[in-house]
Amino acid sequence: MRREPRAELRRLARDLAFSGDLADEHARWALYQKALQHGALEPLFRAVADDSDHVMAGGAVVVALELVPPVERARWVGLTSDWTVANFVARRAAELAILESVSGAVAASGGELRSLGDGLDVECWSDWLQLRAASSATRADVLDALAGGGRTRRIRYAAAANRGRSGGAG
Repeated sequence: MRREPRAELRRLARDLAFSGDLADEHARWALYQKALQHGALEPLFRAVADDSDHVMAGGAVVVALELVPPVERARWVGLTSDWTVANFVARRAAELAILESVSGAVAASGGELRSLGDGLDVECWSDWLQLRAASSATRADVLDALAGGGRTRRIRYAAAANRGRSGGAG
């Protein structure tokens, strides 16, 4: 059964001069990627909120989480609260907060990250977070924990190489 694209989706396509069959999920994904590339985050928010394919819309939300300011993430996560992908979206938002705190992009807040003395538990981090942190962390304790206990050889190597380059500002 073919579904007619909803108003916000049509508006996003018009604003980005996108032509494609918006009833097709591949075309909608291409539109969402174009919106992300152009920084059209607010129109994208409205379009994914209006999309009945929550799994695909959730994928766009996950990508958007890396582009929106940290204070805006809760709004994007809230959008997915009753979708099947809600737990994954919330986890990725939490992982981004950890990643930013270990890379020095933002100051750590609350319980997002503990020191090694308090039991920094990188083993519980997803492979995605371990690899991203291994490549971008500036904290020596994080790099040491990942170099010694990262889940994969690639993660351990990246953390050791990053530790060698940066000296790990611990």
